[in-house]
Amino acid sequence: MVKTKKNMQNGNKKPKQKNRRNRAPKGTPDTIHNRYARLLHNPDNGDHLFDIYDGERGETHKFVSTITLNNAAGQTAGFFSIFGATGNGQWASGTTSNGALTFALTNVGCPGATFLTANAGKTRCKAMKLELIPAAASFSNITGEVAAGVTTSNSLASGVTTVDNLFDIAKAYGPIRRETVSSRWMPSGLDHTYSGYNLVPSEDNNMVFVAYRGWPAAVPIAVRITYVVEWTVRNTIGIPPTGAVSVPLGHAHVIGALQEQDPHWHHSILDEMKRAGVGFARDVGMFGRHLARSGMVKIAERYAPRAAGALLLTA
Repeated sequence: MVKTKKNMQNGNKKPKQKNRRNRAPKGTPDTIHNRYARLLHNPDNGDHLFDIYDGERGETHKFVSTITLNNAAGQTAGFFSIFGATGNGQWASGTTSNGALTFALTNVGCPGATFLTANAGKTRCKAMKLELIPAAASFSNITGEVAAGVTTSNSLASGVTTVDNLFDIAKAYGPIRRETVSSRWMPSGLDHTYSGYNLVPSEDNNMVFVAYRGWPAAVPIAVRITYVVEWTVRNTIGIPPTGAVSVPLGHAHVIGALQEQDPHWHHSILDEMKRAGVGFARDVGMFGRHLARSGMVKIAERYAPRAAGALLLTA
């Protein structure tokens, strides 16, 4: 074949390569924000070994304990509340839901009390969940109502309340069923700061609570508490502080995104959509896609992963 200029040019051409994008694996992106969302929803199994708030980086541990209520004669109503910032709580049971209950702030029986009293200088909560467990002997004993909520400590500042009052400020309430009821804590605008362990919480620190009424008299009912806490070492036990700085992930934006996807994510009362099979996995999946829609978020995650939280609500 006679070589021409055109043939020579064609022979020198390199084969075209398809511009293939690197496709991410299917499923929810495992970003730091999704990990935090899973931790808030499921402190029992969520990954807690990463920074959430700013300031001094502390140690992080998970503690679990169980408190039993309604174990005295005639008692049919009660509540349990606990503060994430200070690790202590308040609880009481009574014979009626409208009778005044008096209570004191204590950490006795709260998760990690022995360890944290001996070792913690100050604390702040990463995640916490209450589970009300109606361990009745038969279906005929399943009676009454249950309420769950998150509110500031100022709601119980006086040390006196009624169960009916707690129902009024609850996020949700409904009939007690033969199943565990969950109530999940979320941080307030102040909970990113440290507090002294087992001290009186600030009026702006959030507490999480469960309450019940109309339960069979003197039939015990248990509350299981899972507490994921960041704490700093006391200066009297010979362990120096880490000196490391915690880089915040923008926790308020994560909570805002969770609220947008499911306003009832922090409790399990009468969540009929989830009973029908539309579970939290869908919500986390939508949450992940909500993040991934914005190119700004992708860029932030690549170059400054922890700064991406500030861009969540722009997606």
